[in-house]
Amino acid sequence: MATTQDDEGSPMAPPEVMKEDDILGPSLLDVMQNMSLSSLKATFYSRSCFVGTYSSTDVDGPKKIQDFFVKTLQSLSCDASGLVFMLEGALVVLIESTADHFTDICVALQGFPNVSDVKVVATCDDNSKRLIQSLYFKKLSISKPNDANESDIPQAASTMFFNLVTLARRLGTQPAANIKKSLAAPSNSDQVLFPSTELVLLVAKSHDLMTLDEYLAIYRDPITVELESERVWPIHPLISY
Repeated sequence: MATTQDDEGSPMAPPEVMKEDDILGPSLLDVMQNMSLSSLKATFYSRSCFVGTYSSTDVDGPKKIQDFFVKTLQSLSCDASGLVFMLEGALVVLIESTADHFTDICVALQGFPNVSDVKVVATCDDNSKRLIQSLYFKKLSISKPNDANESDIPQAASTMFFNLVTLARRLGTQPAANIKKSLAAPSNSDQVLFPSTELVLLVAKSHDLMTLDEYLAIYRDPITVELESERVWPIHPLISY
């Protein structure tokens, strides 16, 4: 049998012949798994925000809140990331975790007596990656003009969530040491993204947003959907002879 040679006269291996079974090539699932695009391999994160209030006269309030998050995440074996800002008697949290872990955190928060008036501002599922890699705590003492808008609280809450996401995305591009420095001495551009104490308190006291109990009543258990067609179908069994 003759062999094929290249330009330099070296023997070349005969061309591979595709097996008849592989004539269509790899399946779409195989390609997605090889490219790490399949949900079977990927982990998706829920990006959520909630606010609450705590007693401004409790000097240990911020420490109790920080200890609560640390112990809760340890008990859940959860590596959540995000930002926890404690203002004067107000709390605002942007947290990234799996959807199930966020629900578990809400359950634990429901039994935490030091934080009240909890409102779920927003939650966004199926994020392919985190904005920030760790959970950072900061007691904010900044003077900022009142940005609370009582006429449209849902829109004000939405803007607050968008600003926190923008801040987390900006901080997430920095090393951990730089993030701590940025939070310790925030720049003017970062301070613009911080919510005011008045805004957080207004959102926490609002009846227009979902309470913690309402959120858990909807998302803690699997959702069942009853379609109108299901009230008529299935057809009665056929007559058997």
